[in-house]
Amino acid sequence: MKRKTRLFLSALTLVIFLFGTIGTAFGMGKKDHGRMDNTGVGKELQESSTAEDVYQHRENRDFEVKTRTNNDGDEFQVKVEERLGREITEGIEDEELTKPGAKGLEGRIAELERKLAENPGDQKLLWKLAVAYRNTGEYDKAIETLKELEGQLPHPTAKVAVLLAQCLKAKGDKEAALAELEKLLESPAATVPGAVYAYEGILKEELGKVKEAVGDVEKAIAAEPKDKDLYRKAGELYSKAGEKGIKVFVKGRKLAFDTEPFVANGRTMVPVRAIAEALGLDVNYEDGAVVITNPASGKTVTLYLGRSEAEAGGRKVTLDVPAQVVPPGRTVIPLRFVSENLGADVNWVEDGQVVAVN
Repeated sequence: MKRKTRLFLSALTLVIFLFGTIGTAFGMGKKDHGRMDNTGVGKELQESSTAEDVYQHRENRDFEVKTRTNNDGDEFQVKVEERLGREITEGIEDEELTKPGAKGLEGRIAELERKLAENPGDQKLLWKLAVAYRNTGEYDKAIETLKELEGQLPHPTAKVAVLLAQCLKAKGDKEAALAELEKLLESPAATVPGAVYAYEGILKEELGKVKEAVGDVEKAIAAEPKDKDLYRKAGELYSKAGEKGIKVFVKGRKLAFDTEPFVANGRTMVPVRAIAEALGLDVNYEDGAVVITNPASGKTVTLYLGRSEAEAGGRKVTLDVPAQVVPPGRTVIPLRFVSENLGADVNWVEDGQVVAVN
């Protein structure tokens, strides 16, 4: 009996041991499955989260860069340089030469150098080579090539002068860059686009010559009177230079007044004679009324001195500020009302108090 009991207990112990071993193995299997989640699917989730974090960081950085560079000055400079860039590369059909870092650019440079060695002094080859050098950042070679080309030309040209200025500016020599542009602008034979005056203004502003920069941007406006960016830049520079008062441009020309324009109740008031002459309008006085006519369209505006009533194209209109006489006996009128009703477009730039009429 005792022997049977011992056998039963031994068998029971063996069964318990076997069940314990299986349970441990099963538990380890579950743990291993959990580790696979962490290194497999779990890892993918972690990697996905990391990628998302990097993406968000990049997005934030892009926003910071855009925010940091997207002020009026930078935006204006970018637009001017883009405009000049288009003019510089105009006529060059080989896109590899006109795009900075373009694939195959170095090979094309080697080809141009070989052709130039066979045809020394060829102006087209010199120009293409200078553009290509600039686009690979080889500014010294570009400057040397442009100087050789410049020496062959009868007078300075805008393309050569601007590319020289850009290369010199890229090397940090803004004074030399400015000198190249001034040499161009002093040449009576040179044709100068408004963007070149604007670029000269940019250089002068960077060199701290703000009042001189104002004059350059005014010349750019005279050449490109419908470019709204130029008026905004002019306003910015007027503010920097501390130039007070309202500046009125008509068809790109800055007007001079013997009675300064002023703002009344949110309306810009200007001497009628000066604005009428600039716009080519006729002015007549009839029994306390000022009649202004556009001879090109036949449109007429009538304003009554000291009264808020006016007539435009046969319609009666109520004005915020009436036409009036101010010392020393000058009749002033609301600029926007008259200009727009006689077919002109008026834009106001708050910074620097600039009015553009076209």
